[in-house]
Amino acid sequence: MVENLFEQNLLWAVLAAVFWGFAARGARSLATRGTARSIRRRARLGLVLLSVSLLVLTLRVALAAALALAAGWTAAADFVLFAAVPLALAGAAAGTLALPVYRRLAARTAPAAEAPAAPEIADGAPAAVPTAASGPPRGPAPAQREAARAEGRVPAPPARSAGSTPGYPGASDDHASGGDRAPVRDRGTARGGASGRDGGSTRESRSGCDGTPAQGRASVRDRNSAGESASVRDRASVRDRGTARGGASGRDGGSTRESRSGCDGTPAQGRASVPDRASVRDRNSAGESASVRERGSVRERGSVQDRGSVRDRSGAGLDELRRAAADPRLVVPVRSCFAASLAAAALTLHPPAPPYAGLLVLELAVLAVAAGALLLLQQRRLAALEAPGLRAPSTAGRLLRSTAVATAVAVLAAGGCTLAAQQSRLPGRMGDSHHRHAYDTGGGPAAGRAPARDLAALTGPRTGTPDRRFTLTATERSLRLASGERVAALAFNGRLPGPELRVRRGELVEVVLVNQDVEEGVTVHWHGVDVPVAEDGVAGVTQDAVRPGGRHVYRFRPPRAGTFWYHSHQQSGTAVRRGLFGALIVEEPAERPVGVDRTVVAHAWPVEGAAGGGGAPAGPHGPGGVMRTALGDDTRLRREKVPEGTPVRLRLVNADNCPRTYSLAGAPFRVAAIDGNDVSGPTALEGERLLIAGGGRFDVVFRQPAGPVHLAVSGDANASGAGGGFEGCGEDGAYGTGRVQTASLLMDPSGTAAPPPPADGPLFDPLRYGSPASAPFGPGTAYDRDFHLVLGNSLGFFDGRPMLMWTVNNAAYPDVPALLVREGDRVRTAFVNRSLDDHPMHLHGHRMLVLSRDGERATGSPWWTDTLNVAPGERYEVAFRADNPGLWMDHCHNLDHARDGMVLHLAYDGVSSPYEAGRSTGNLPE
Repeated sequence: MVENLFEQNLLWAVLAAVFWGFAARGARSLATRGTARSIRRRARLGLVLLSVSLLVLTLRVALAAALALAAGWTAAADFVLFAAVPLALAGAAAGTLALPVYRRLAARTAPAAEAPAAPEIADGAPAAVPTAASGPPRGPAPAQREAARAEGRVPAPPARSAGSTPGYPGASDDHASGGDRAPVRDRGTARGGASGRDGGSTRESRSGCDGTPAQGRASVRDRNSAGESASVRDRASVRDRGTARGGASGRDGGSTRESRSGCDGTPAQGRASVPDRASVRDRNSAGESASVRERGSVRERGSVQDRGSVRDRSGAGLDELRRAAADPRLVVPVRSCFAASLAAAALTLHPPAPPYAGLLVLELAVLAVAAGALLLLQQRRLAALEAPGLRAPSTAGRLLRSTAVATAVAVLAAGGCTLAAQQSRLPGRMGDSHHRHAYDTGGGPAAGRAPARDLAALTGPRTGTPDRRFTLTATERSLRLASGERVAALAFNGRLPGPELRVRRGELVEVVLVNQDVEEGVTVHWHGVDVPVAEDGVAGVTQDAVRPGGRHVYRFRPPRAGTFWYHSHQQSGTAVRRGLFGALIVEEPAERPVGVDRTVVAHAWPVEGAAGGGGAPAGPHGPGGVMRTALGDDTRLRREKVPEGTPVRLRLVNADNCPRTYSLAGAPFRVAAIDGNDVSGPTALEGERLLIAGGGRFDVVFRQPAGPVHLAVSGDANASGAGGGFEGCGEDGAYGTGRVQTASLLMDPSGTAAPPPPADGPLFDPLRYGSPASAPFGPGTAYDRDFHLVLGNSLGFFDGRPMLMWTVNNAAYPDVPALLVREGDRVRTAFVNRSLDDHPMHLHGHRMLVLSRDGERATGSPWWTDTLNVAPGERYEVAFRADNPGLWMDHCHNLDHARDGMVLHLAYDGVSSPYEAGRSTGNLPE
């Protein structure tokens, strides 16, 4: 659930930015459309896009809230604060301000194809003016006109002569007689159907009925103009004073005066004719010309649609639509929402480390400043749109501007990435100040209250004769496995894996490490054994790496019996993969071997020249080759003859990064120990599969039946190639189970039986297994420190490389604050995996008691562990006692993750380290 919500948050953060990017572009370019029709069409499209973007934003905010409910506030506080809050504020502004403007623009009626012509005037009455409200023009009915002509009140139209103007009967190109009541027609109406006389009034001045001409020159004037002046002489002058910039026609809101001859049709005072081609200029259409031809007709020669003199049926012209489309209430909220979604996506893909308050205030302030800047820019743009003579930008101009913007963005992105890469480079030297540069106190006292101690002095016994003494010699050579494959190995004592070390609890153990020729250096870390901190074997933290030709002596007394292992902690990702590891078995002092006690170390070897399996990394982080799973040094089926009834103990060690799934078929079995800790009251299991964390160990016991018992690796993400995929080891819980490995162990009384098929039952669950027993940290325990660790992913740079980083509380080593404790503290730690891969969290020097998983408390045997696998989406609570002073690593034991940043430290107050890590020191623990 948590993993899915995390993935959905990542996905919808990017989608929200994409959708709002298109919405912002559409809102900004809406006012630059060339025609009223295109503005309306784009407004409808923009309305749909804005609505979808608001839905995406709502889903994005809801997903952040759902993650907080499922994983807890600490696991989702960054997504809620830096994504949900700014997006919700910006989305509310866009929905409140921009959405209504879009609706008004999209709801306007499209103009008709062409405005109807004005009707002829009958019986001295003026022609009706067509408007959006009145519909088609009204005039005398055809029957009434014919009756008037029959009575002589209206002259019949003359026959059309050659060269007469189409649509104007009887009007020649060169001359037209000045008959009474000559109609004025505007043939230059816009294609969209806008009327040239919307809302105007008509005043008509005539001569007397006795034929006496009216004084003065009859003129037609549009009083809606801005003071332009022109006249059409001799009875039919027409003046168009210019329309409003919004695209209204030349006579919108104006008045018309017409002077005519006497009632008998006699021309008035010698001005009987209209001069040919009387010029009429429409000052709103950028110099387009029209002529008044024969009998007062007006013809417009230019395209009105492109010049802004268009008015739609609701009275809104192109200029008015442009002003509405450039309204800051529409553009600014949408562009601000795009800015907020970009910030939210960036802070989701690369979330910030706590504390969050200061950064949240900064983000909101930056977004507010950005919104203010966008408002000022849009106001300037609106003023430019209102300027006369606006022309839509050319294709070349738009291309040039887009290229300039893309270039600027690319330059800024490249510069930012270069700076980020440089800033991410690890320091050449990281001493104690880096280990404790910042502390997470977990609610406890701050540092500085405990006496100062030097870590180098916290050693095991330096005197006395050791009870067990071993020498481990590290070499680099090509070795052959028992099954025949060759490995470019790093090995202890020339063996793969290294020699098994068996000791007893409480004995003084001395191990001499000799580096023969491993150029990178070597250490030995005792995984799971609570040794003194100076014996822990971590380069740059508890000792210096042993260079070629050097040696180092470890002395300690194992405090607990159990199954453990050892490995190098100098460039451990490469060293362990190539073979610098082995098993460490600690037995009870009085324990005597009974039956068969076998250590089974599973490891995926980078085999040279083999086919199949997953690929091993080459170059500085690996030898290359194909990964093949082996039990010990054998990738084949290994047989062992075991008499019926013999007690068998199999010590399973996963010496790899990813979880490994085992199948034990042929006999009921019990899980006797986990990570070297005995299980209380283990019960018999049959058919269940065992999932063991990377670095983890299980002890399995059974009694050999009459038939064969088969131990097989039923799923191995380490060898299947899954560990290198986008979701790493997890594969949504499959862990490579689609492919059974060839490495297996068959125990059989006869030594010839065929192996039974692998078990395919459910996964073993330690949370409910075994019998409850007394343990510390029960319900109601008061803890001195409470830590919350969110294991996550972040896109960014680490040590100069772009990568998908592995983070703790959104920070990567060395920037993860150390967990501060004092000796004797009761410590509770919560792990939440909000990433795309498994994280086997390993705490050095201590063991942890699992309290709960996903809110469900542990009900079986006390589950003690030192390597806890936290799968994607899982939440664990663990507790431990701070009883081993030092400076301890606490890291993911997927060693590739640790190499790429998933490392922090457990720091005891007052304890300091004299060692330094970093490239210039030669100490590289991961």
